[in-house]
Amino acid sequence: MASSKVKQKVQLRHKKTSEIRTSLLLDWFDGNGKRTKEYLGLFLINTPKNPIERQANKDTLVFAELKRSERENQLFKGEVQEIMEQKTVKNKGFIPYFEKYVNSYSKKDLRVMKAVLMQFKNFAPPLITAKEITETLCNDFKEYLSQNLNGESPSTYFARFKKMIRQAKRDKIFRENPTEDIKNFKTDISIVKDVLTVEELQLLYNTYCGNEEVKRAFLFCCNTGLRFVDVKLLQWKNINDNVLKIEQSKTKDKANDGGKVEITLNDTAIKILGTPTDKEDQVFKLPTHNSTVKSLNHWVRRAGIEKHITFHCSRHTFGTLLAYYKSDIITIKELLGHTSLKHTSKYIRTSNEMKQKAVNSIPTINF
Repeated sequence: MASSKVKQKVQLRHKKTSEIRTSLLLDWFDGNGKRTKEYLGLFLINTPKNPIERQANKDTLVFAELKRSERENQLFKGEVQEIMEQKTVKNKGFIPYFEKYVNSYSKKDLRVMKAVLMQFKNFAPPLITAKEITETLCNDFKEYLSQNLNGESPSTYFARFKKMIRQAKRDKIFRENPTEDIKNFKTDISIVKDVLTVEELQLLYNTYCGNEEVKRAFLFCCNTGLRFVDVKLLQWKNINDNVLKIEQSKTKDKANDGGKVEITLNDTAIKILGTPTDKEDQVFKLPTHNSTVKSLNHWVRRAGIEKHITFHCSRHTFGTLLAYYKSDIITIKELLGHTSLKHTSKYIRTSNEMKQKAVNSIPTINF
């Protein structure tokens, strides 16, 4: 008696969707009687009216047949489940996957990864699917970062984005990594632009900000090198006898106490602090990061400073001014809490460029 088992095969099927066109789809038969449909996104014109439309129908059919043949080969190789899983995931929203990745992320750069997610949400449509994450889109996101962030942040953020994409490929979200061939070069070009001079700091001090706490905290960081996350959490118990001691949030889990910083406050920093309150109180009552940035931007524009200033520029300013006024590189490294001289050397370089610019600003004397 003949077996009733259906042969494994893939068939091309036509489905009329309107009076104008017909959709092409594939029917997968797995050999056990189970059929799976795959819509190709291809259509035929029902009643072609000229040679161009007739040729378009022929070309579409050729392409559809090639796809049918490819799928049938994959069916015979046992790749059906993987392919269908990929197609299902690709049509789902990609941002929920990104959010899930960040929520389960446990590395020390979690804060940066969260920031990358925020930037991607600002950049991409909210319902973007994995299928739409192409190399072109990833390149566009890289360009978006370079236009909206400063210093090393664009390359740092895109490196984290690529890391997430590699995991997505391992999770079979992608068959191919869309960022594989995208180069991510670091650049220090913008660091000169985002450093404030002593004259500009004096100008800011004399300019109304709109939020006194933002003004105090930013100027304090220009004199101590603290990051936003650290100054926001700073408590009076961290300051004793005009010496500030903290464990930086970004580097506190590194070996050899890499995140611990001790700074003897200068007169300007002490003046900015004012009168201490309870040891558990926060020194600065700062709003959210976004609100702080808005206040900072208005303040800088009001002062007439034509530079792209972010809160992190206060840290760059501190490091560069230390170098400018002849602090040695080891001292700068320790004050900034760097774990490597590689990060500190850029402030020496920027300081030298500022000195050269100062020399070049002397008017030429004609003899």
